[in-house]
Amino acid sequence: MPALRLLSVNARSLPLDRAALAELIEAARPDVACVHGSPSLLRWRSISAALARRAGLVVVSGGRTGGANLLMSSLGVDVVRTTDLRFTAAGRLRPSGAALAVLRLRGSEFIVAAAQFAGTAAVRRRQAGELQAAIARLVPADPAVVISAQGANGSSTAAWQALSENRVAIADGIFVDGRIGIGEARELPTRAASQPVCVELSLPD
Repeated sequence: MPALRLLSVNARSLPLDRAALAELIEAARPDVACVHGSPSLLRWRSISAALARRAGLVVVSGGRTGGANLLMSSLGVDVVRTTDLRFTAAGRLRPSGAALAVLRLRGSEFIVAAAQFAGTAAVRRRQAGELQAAIARLVPADPAVVISAQGANGSSTAAWQALSENRVAIADGIFVDGRIGIGEARELPTRAASQPVCVELSLPD
């Protein structure tokens, strides 16, 4: 079973500049990084590319078009297909959406989605449904899915329950397909309230 190291980090919650954020990502040595609160304003494409380059990764998908969620990967990961999604409007001040990609690592194909929900509980539940629908449209086959979501707001909410259906909820807002093996999940120490999480996963053959 191919081993996948996935990093989930909320850039907006960290007291770091872009160089320090890149150093944190690089030190974790992820195969795939989900960066929530990524650059989404002026020159966001070039800023995202520079962040990935400093972290030793490449941009896969996301940014402004993905609701300020950015997917990056190492060169060992093949990108099969990508799409970005803006959720039902939740107000201008808090972007909401997702970056999705079908990826392949050592012959194993899988989907990663980095999402940010915002709005009322009912709106977030609707956004979770929109994400599920986007995943279903992305590929006709049924590859294993990993979701890194911000704003699902705890296991008692409808959005969280929707994402955890047929998946295992691990760490902070990471939901893993039941076919994926789960290894160590560790928080990277920072001074932020929301800590970056690095998860070791085993993909199905």
